Formats: sequence, structure tokens, C-alpha cells
Amino acid sequence: MAALQPLPGFNWMQVAWGAPDELVAEQCSYCDEPIPDDDVPLIMCRADDWVARFCPACRVTWWGFSAPRPRAPDDDDDDY
Repeated sequence: MAALQPLPGFNWMQVAWGAPDELVAEQCSYCDEPIPDDDVPLIMCRADDWVARFCPACRVTWWGFSAPRPRAPDDDDDDY
């Protein structure tokens, strides 16, 4: 099994980890941009239960994910 690793240049010291007893953050833990309501963010948990969430741009830039496909106006979500 391959481990998920950030791309070169990623700075773990820049990640704002959320405490286990905090409400879920509405912004990216790395760049502080708002995470869209309809997004499914990358969520990482440490062994001590602290959590980080990453926005679409950071997933592409730092984690090597593909850019999200734009939705057509008549897209009814049946093919996702």
C-alpha cells in the first residue's frame, strides 16, 4: 500500500491543525482559503486526533490531485 505524501515544497509547519474538541474549520488548514460547501476536502488526522482539511487548490498544488472537473449547468450528479 502506498502512503499519501505531499509534493516537494510542502511545509508541515504551515498546517493549522484543529484540536479534537474544536468545531470543524470552514477554511483550508494550509492556505486559509474557504472550503466550498459542495467540496469534499482532503481530511488528515494525526495519531493524537488533531485534524487538518485541505481545499481543492491545495490538493492539486501540494498533494498531486487532479483539478476538479467543472460541472455543466445541467449536471444532475447521476454520473459521479
